[in-house]
Amino acid sequence: MKIYGANLSPFVRKVLSVCAIKGLEYEHVIVMPGSVPEGYLQISPLGKIPALEDGDLKISDSSVICEYLEERYPDIAVLPGDPAQRARSRWFEEYGDSRFVEALAPYFVENVVKPAMGGGAPDIEKLEQLAKDVIPMRLAYVEEQLPAEGFLFGNIGIADIALCSPLISGMYGGMALNADLYPKTAAFLERVKSHPAMVSVLAAEAPMLEAMRR
Repeated sequence: MKIYGANLSPFVRKVLSVCAIKGLEYEHVIVMPGSVPEGYLQISPLGKIPALEDGDLKISDSSVICEYLEERYPDIAVLPGDPAQRARSRWFEEYGDSRFVEALAPYFVENVVKPAMGGGAPDIEKLEQLAKDVIPMRLAYVEEQLPAEGFLFGNIGIADIALCSPLISGMYGGMALNADLYPKTAAFLERVKSHPAMVSVLAAEAPMLEAMRR
């Protein structure tokens, strides 16, 4: 099995984390957004990351990939068994992959990616607007949904990763998470990051982050 993408993408991180939780072996092929190798469009027709190749199967989109991994390798589940809870898990994944990442990932893009790629100065005005008008409402919603202890649906799963991955990316870019205002979110993030599967994933992406910050 091959997984294509750059570690620091919150969507690639989600897929690699699911693989780590499930104990799956794979080859990680680095593909940077906007610089896809020859033949990559046959695997990911939209040119996006992540993508997965498992035998004859070629699919893209992190949610599609995670759903496949859950069905193909069910021994260690990352979705709850109850249909209503599975629906809630899919909703949290969608929220993390859409509005949450849209609010938080610009910190990483502006403060890390742009300087590393010669894209000019960070758009400070954009980040200030997000911090004032968007991020508080996104964090407030997450704070209301999170448990005081443990993970969202028992063992760590896709929903936990999908909510924490944008936070990790944002904080790589200097976004501050106020633990006084959002205590459950701050504690939840540390629990997820401390899980052995996540420790290994975050350790693997550290060298790329260090190189981009130079």
